[in-house]
Amino acid sequence: MPALAADGLFDLGTLNGGSYAMPWDINAAGDVVVGEGDDGAISSARAFRWTEATGIVSLGALNGGMASVAYSVNAAGNVVVGAAFDGAASNASRAYRWTQATGMISLGTLNGGLQSSAYDVNDAGDVVVGAADDGAASNALRAFRWTQATGMISLGMLNGGQYSAATGINATGDVVVGEAEDGTAGNAIRAFRWTQATGMINLGTLNGGAGSRARRTNATGDVVIGAAYDGAAGNAIRAFRWTQSTGMISLGTLLNSDTDSAALAINAVGDVVVGWSGDGSNMAAYRWTQTTGMQSLEQWLASNGVDTSSSPAALAATAVNADGNVITGQLQNNHPFIARVTPAGNGLIDIDEYYRSLAGQAGLTTYAIQDADLVLNGAHGSPMRGLLASGQQAFWVTGDWARSDHGELNGRLGAGEIGYGRGLGDRLMLKFSLGRSDGRQDTSFNGDTRLDGTYVVPELIMAVADTSLRASISGYYNNGSARIDRGYFNAGSPTTSRGNTDVRTAALRLRLDWLDAAILGKTALTPYASVIGYRTQIDGYTESSGGFPVRWDSRSERSTQMRLGLDVVTPVNDRVTLLGRIEAVHRFENRGENARGEILDLNAFSIDGLAYRQDWLRAAVGAESRLGPGIGSMMLNATTEGETPSWWLFASYRWVY
Repeated sequence: MPALAADGLFDLGTLNGGSYAMPWDINAAGDVVVGEGDDGAISSARAFRWTEATGIVSLGALNGGMASVAYSVNAAGNVVVGAAFDGAASNASRAYRWTQATGMISLGTLNGGLQSSAYDVNDAGDVVVGAADDGAASNALRAFRWTQATGMISLGMLNGGQYSAATGINATGDVVVGEAEDGTAGNAIRAFRWTQATGMINLGTLNGGAGSRARRTNATGDVVIGAAYDGAAGNAIRAFRWTQSTGMISLGTLLNSDTDSAALAINAVGDVVVGWSGDGSNMAAYRWTQTTGMQSLEQWLASNGVDTSSSPAALAATAVNADGNVITGQLQNNHPFIARVTPAGNGLIDIDEYYRSLAGQAGLTTYAIQDADLVLNGAHGSPMRGLLASGQQAFWVTGDWARSDHGELNGRLGAGEIGYGRGLGDRLMLKFSLGRSDGRQDTSFNGDTRLDGTYVVPELIMAVADTSLRASISGYYNNGSARIDRGYFNAGSPTTSRGNTDVRTAALRLRLDWLDAAILGKTALTPYASVIGYRTQIDGYTESSGGFPVRWDSRSERSTQMRLGLDVVTPVNDRVTLLGRIEAVHRFENRGENARGEILDLNAFSIDGLAYRQDWLRAAVGAESRLGPGIGSMMLNATTEGETPSWWLFASYRWVY
């Protein structure tokens, strides 16, 4: 395997809690990253593919082999190449090509040689280059080019040298670059460029330096970058850029005190180069253009209005997108970063942290359902209180104040309403309420989501003929809005991307109460059962401000709950009555709907909905009392868990006439 310029360790969220993840390449759009990581589930290295939508996903192993690594990805991000131990070949290394449809497929060896590795792939994903032991040359390492039609073909040697390896390929797959021993230079290592017409051509050295290695080439194959010993700098290692007209040109170093630099990636046109520069103890990521020369990543961002003073330093830039304005690499804290300067926004994000900020918005539909849950099981949670005889009428004002801090939730919510009820006969009662809801959830990185709306609740209560059973049908419709402040860090500084959207929630509850089913002394027991169906719809919206705003797709969610409970009523005297309740709840869904969208000018994503706790208990204690011309009541509720208010206080005052 050829020696490649040094990269660091990167934490992409890791595979199943593994110890590290290392990115090696990024696709043209900048939204797919590939590399290798320790898989905590098996304590072995696995190739991975990362997108914002999926997070870090293992590409598996080759025929049950021990380990794998991904070195390159095509322009679309759907073809990955690399090296893997092949379980069907006694765990010898094999170059592979991966797609979602085929999985990891071995590309074989050269003439029955021992091992092979793939290092780059063209834009279409149908030409692969790398290095393989050549069985026809005593297993000497040879650069190869692979297509489906030709299989693995050796690119030969450089002037009779003993070793070659292909490390880069252009967009169409007809120009290959790499490194090889030059037989006319005492087998010193030389960067090469290969085409079918010219064969392997030596790209020379830097000012007579000891050696050179080509790393990558641009889309057309006429610009090559890599690292070389610079004869004019005491054979220190220097990043270089080569063209036919200029030859090999040193890109220098970031600081005069830096001893080495290396070029790791190049954009499609070939006018942007990224890599690292350092002094052996300290490293810094850089971006180079002909106009600016070598700039640290921080200098590049600062020149585009981004303050990076609070961000961990960027140690190495390992890949760049086709346009040259999206860069990925390693931060000083060993986290991976994405830095960009685009029309949609400028900045630098820690991938792990940013992903968590997106995940915090997956609960927006859950928050809306919580508001409905509070009304139907708070203000309208005791339909047997305040039953009206034929001709009686009632008017009430009611409020609920709640906290929600189960699991990932951290918020407060409330609702207030006015209502009117009328007894339409001995067996029928009609109620109607008009109210306002207001909820606020704190989200990650000091974010905040606020929902408010206006709701109506029509309700019909019916006595089942000649029994103590009471059936009720309750509707709920809330038309409201959401204001979302999504917090995250841009270049280490807290920032917010903001959005506003419309939210609509509807619900239907069917409930059956067995009124005063048992009397124990002065205490009456009323068991009940109910089923509630919720549906909420959130319109799509696009965030503004911040360096990495998002366009969110519209989404909807349904939830169904079944409740079994017991109401306890004990009169203390002719004015005061004590109230109690115990209730078991089951939610039929175990997870909320996914949240989808696109980071503007970067990539699409899909975030898993909240994982729901499906079963919980609720208990409540309270009292009602005659107060002046009406009846006041208050009840304190608490729940054990679930995506429901943790506790809430219900208060009401009603007049009956």
